[in-house]
Amino acid sequence: MKTLYYISGLGADERVFRYLTLPGIDQKHIKWVEPKKQERLSDYCKRLIPQIDLERGVILVGMSFGGIVAQEISKIIKTDKVIIISSVKSEREFDWQLNMVRVLKLYRLVPSPLLRWSNLLTGDYYFGTQSKLESDLLKQIIKDSDMPFTQWAIAEIMRWKNDRVTDNLIHIHGDKDRIFPIKRIKNTTRVDNGGHFMIVNKAKEISALIEKEIS
Repeated sequence: MKTLYYISGLGADERVFRYLTLPGIDQKHIKWVEPKKQERLSDYCKRLIPQIDLERGVILVGMSFGGIVAQEISKIIKTDKVIIISSVKSEREFDWQLNMVRVLKLYRLVPSPLLRWSNLLTGDYYFGTQSKLESDLLKQIIKDSDMPFTQWAIAEIMRWKNDRVTDNLIHIHGDKDRIFPIKRIKNTTRVDNGGHFMIVNKAKEISALIEKEIS
């Protein structure tokens, strides 16, 4: 018996997965824990593993930042499948804007209140929401997010490097993603007109792709 573990995106929570329909599949959510001071992502991921039943088959499904975390966890434990959605497989898949932020370390300069305000102001554009319902959900997730955690996670994303892509990794990506533009993404299952929030507004299509991969 296998269990599918969801890992949400940066500042998000399990609400982004609630529109997926995968009947008959054991599904659980990995909860974020508070990062320790100056904790590196690889060490942080070790502290998430107690939430996983290692006696059963493990399928990780990570969205955005959760996709990066899923890959780091898969370096520590045995996984049957790692599925990343709206994410990246290495820093080489960052576009020029993210690379500039990374190289110049501009992410260090944004205080928490400004980061939250900026996310609320630009979230609909970058996430590609397609309805008021989606916009309201995104804004509520941003308002509920833990800003110290978000700042830590952004710093770890900017420092992240990955030279090993496992054979059991599946990458699902939208061709309209504005956070991780598909132009830089290699070896992916392409979702037409899919934005960064496609796990919500294209949940039926994403569900079918996940089910196909784990069946």
